[in-house]
Order: sequence, then structure tokens, then C-alpha cells
Amino acid sequence: MSRADFDLIEAEIAIHQIGSRTQSAALLAWFLHAVWRMEPEDVDDAICDGAGDKGIDALVVDDDLREITIVQSKHRDKPDAEQGDQDLRNLVGAAAYFESPEAVDGLIRSKPNAELVNLLTRLKIRERVAEGAHAKRLVFVTNGLLDRAGRGYVESLADRQPPLDVWDAPRIASVAGRTRRPELRPDKVELVSVMPPAIVDLGDGVTMAVGLVPAVELVKLAGIEDLSLFDRNVRLGVGRTRINNQIGDTVINAAEHRLFPAYHNGLTLLTHRLEVRKDRLTLDGITVVNGCQSMLALYRNRARLSGDLTVLVKVVQVDARGEISDKITYRTNNQNPVDIRDQRSTDLVQRDLQGQVNRDYGDQLAFAIRAGELFPKSPRVLDNQRAAQLLMAVYVREPWNAVRKVRLFDEDYRRIFNREVNSHRLYLMSLLDEVLDTVADKLRPDLRASFASVRLTLAYVLGQLLRDSDRGSQLLAEPQRWLPDLTGAVRDALTAQAVSVIDLVNGYIQEQLKVRDDTFDPKLIFKNEGEILKVERDVMSFSRRLVAKDPSYKFDVPPAR
Repeated sequence: MSRADFDLIEAEIAIHQIGSRTQSAALLAWFLHAVWRMEPEDVDDAICDGAGDKGIDALVVDDDLREITIVQSKHRDKPDAEQGDQDLRNLVGAAAYFESPEAVDGLIRSKPNAELVNLLTRLKIRERVAEGAHAKRLVFVTNGLLDRAGRGYVESLADRQPPLDVWDAPRIASVAGRTRRPELRPDKVELVSVMPPAIVDLGDGVTMAVGLVPAVELVKLAGIEDLSLFDRNVRLGVGRTRINNQIGDTVINAAEHRLFPAYHNGLTLLTHRLEVRKDRLTLDGITVVNGCQSMLALYRNRARLSGDLTVLVKVVQVDARGEISDKITYRTNNQNPVDIRDQRSTDLVQRDLQGQVNRDYGDQLAFAIRAGELFPKSPRVLDNQRAAQLLMAVYVREPWNAVRKVRLFDEDYRRIFNREVNSHRLYLMSLLDEVLDTVADKLRPDLRASFASVRLTLAYVLGQLLRDSDRGSQLLAEPQRWLPDLTGAVRDALTAQAVSVIDLVNGYIQEQLKVRDDTFDPKLIFKNEGEILKVERDVMSFSRRLVAKDPSYKFDVPPAR
């Protein structure tokens, strides 16, 4: 492993080395959050660490699938350190403790450390095993490199259950590279306040200065035009909103320039190093985490600015670890009308997926995670809100909840963007979305008017049709076996099925209009679970009869690999 990759991993896990956590526990906490996509508040509950843990550093339970994942981590202090097979063998041996309630009792009687006992009790492992939960997978995490013995042992277990999944240095470094928070611009900037700034030492290496800076100086900052100044902001430009228009009106009216700081919330800037001398603030490194919309509005109207228009600027010096800067970014934006989707834009899951899409499909698709992002070279853009809706409809199989946008990035966020979601599934969802756009005009006129919700039911039913064939089911599980090589063939097959589904849905609605009373509203059924399931049953029943007569009706495109 290169020194750069080692340092990257160390920097990412350092944020999680809090309290009494060891470095191995910090590595594990980072892994569960960044790779396993657990909510931060659930990570600590899953971890135990220390001597006498029987090869078990964390347990993750999926109650819906009745699955238990056993995780062990080993942190190495040097970039060239290797990982042998003994720790792997200990982890594999730990699976036996979860084969029955009696085996769990035996684990507790073996007197493991107190943290493991507490973990078993906290997660009610004995009760869950008694109800049918079992060890589904074993996960070993290390920032070291597997040596020959380690590689040989992993190869020898290729067909063993539960499978052993090893995340060593090269594998976790690729995730760390995608999920790390954006760096501050490296510029050294001097801002001159119209009055001596107020300076406050907030402790823990955090210093804040507040001053009034002329807007004519702020719009000269590098990184406004290409938006790199706002890389840590939860959203970028959102167009000509009411607030932005009001700022523009203020700039046009020179008489209001002096009043601007009285009714504007100001900007929040982060820097790695802040020096204040008299009226001058010197920043080493800079990013704007709150006030992007205002900065862009001022920049668009920069020709009309005068020296009288000043902006309240709050500059916060933070260290490189990032935990404090993340909180500042979140909380300064949380005071304003920013929705939960905007808040999730800085989440490492979204950064990871955006990086994956750029790596695997960068010349064909961009994954937008923030309002106002620019992708000039991408022919197609899938934003994460549409992606969340489609994933909810097709993979979670709840199109009636997919229409409730407020849930997507809140209570259902981890269900939707779970660890199975990757660039390939997003590319497939984009392709499906494109297909639905092309066939929308075949819907009944009264359904076309509410296509936003009908679209999600159609996506759900198409997903169910795919699951009805072996190759369709495999396409949903592993789209990379088809895509992007067979994009055209997959698109054609999905289009044919989508046209057929629309014909069946149109017929279903027509029939319901005949048999139901005048209160029947076809638009409403696509937001109701019971009604959508009726549509699905009708379509699936007819489709299966078609397949019985003509097997070519089902999805049957052979994979490329």
C-alpha cells in the first residue's frame, strides 16, 4: 500500500477515534459508517473491542432477513504491515457461537470480555438466534495487506458458508478516496473588515472571528465561478428564488446598501488557519459552508455593488479532522429552510455513490447529490431524489412510499441507500427512468397528468416482471453483468415490457371505471398501497399467461459476462 493511501485511511478513521476507542475500533467505526452504511448513532451500539472478545469486534443484525454479520478489525501502524491468517481463523471460528441459542449460552459461559457480553445482551442475540437468526456473513477489516498465508486461507474458503469477506488496505482505500469530505481551497486570502473584527476562542482549537466585509471584496474570491469555493456546502445554486431576487433588488437599489448587514444572515467561512491583525483577517485555506446562494446572487450583480454594501462574515478556524467542520456545516444550514435531502448531500454515502458513478459511467451518467451541481460533459444526469424514488419502488418494493419525498432522505434513507446500492444499480435505474420517459405518451390522458406518481408504480411493476424471470432477477441483482456493454439491448427489452405494462394498466383503469362508482379517481390509486397491489396482481397474472403462450415475452437478454 502506498504511503498516500495509508495516510488517507488514517485521516478518515481519526475522526472516529473518540473516547476510549482503540485504533482498531476507530477503523471499525469508520467501516460500519462509510462502507456498511450504518447511521452514526447505531455504530457504537454494534461495537465491542478489546482482549477476550473471541474474535468478535462488532455484530450487525438485520431483523427483516434474520441475518447476523460478525465483524472483526485489525489496525496496523505501518503502510507495509501485513495481515496473516490467524485473525481470519479466529473470526471464522466465531461463527459457531451463533448456530443455536445453546451455542450463544456457551459463548457467554466462556467468559469473554464484558463489552462482548454487553453487546450480546444489548442486541438480544440469544433471543434472535432462537427466532431463526443466523450468522450470514463474516467480515474482516484491516488497513494492512494480506500476506501469502492470509490470501491462501481466504482462497481455501471460497465455497464455505458463511462466506468470509475481507476488506484489506487497497479495498478500503478506494472507499476512503470516494467518501472523504472535500478539501478546503488552498488559497491564502486576506479580507479587510470595515471595523475591527470580534475574536472568540471557542476551545478545542476552534477560533472564530466576526467582521463586516465589503461585498466588492468577497466577489473577488477564487472559486465562485466554478463553485469550488462551496464544495462543502449542502447545496449550490438553486436559480432565481424569491430570496435571491430580493438580494438582487437590494443591490440594484443603492440606497439600501448600508442596511444590507442588518437584514441579511451573513456568510460562514471555514479556514485551517486564521490570523487577525487590526481590521485584517488572513485565512489559510477557505470554503463557504453557509451563504452560497447569497454569494452567487452578489456575484451575478457584482457590477452594481458599492463600497457601502457590506456582509456579516463569520470565519471559523477548524482543525483538519473534520468533525467540527461537519457540525458547523450541518447546523448553520439547519437554521434555514434547507430540506433533509440537502442535508444528506454531504453524507459520505452520497459522496461514495457519486464517486462510483463517475468512475464507472462518467462518460454516460452523472449522479447529482446537491442542488445546483454542474455536469457539462455528461449526457444524462440522475439526481439522488429521483434515484431514491426509483430504488424505493424497484428494490424496496414500496412505490406507495416512494411518492412521499419527505421520507426518502429521513426515515427510509438507510433502507433505500443500503450497502447493496452501487453505481451499477444507479445506472440501471437511470436506464429504467429513460425508458419510462419514452413510453409516457402511451398512458391514458388522465394518467399522463399525474405521471410523477404513476411512473413509480410502473417502475415497481417492471421490477416485479424482471423478478419473474431468471435473467431479469439477475439483472436487478448484478446489472454490471449487462451494463454498460448491452445498454441498447437492455433498453429495448425494458421498453417492450414497459409498453406492455402500460397497455395493461390502461386496460385495468378502464375496467375499474366501469365497475366502480363515480367516486373512483384513477389518479389516486397510484398513491395507495392496496390499490397498487391490485394493479400489480392484475398485470402479473396477465403477463404470466402471455409468457405461457410466448416465452419470449419475458426478459431474456443474455449477460455480457
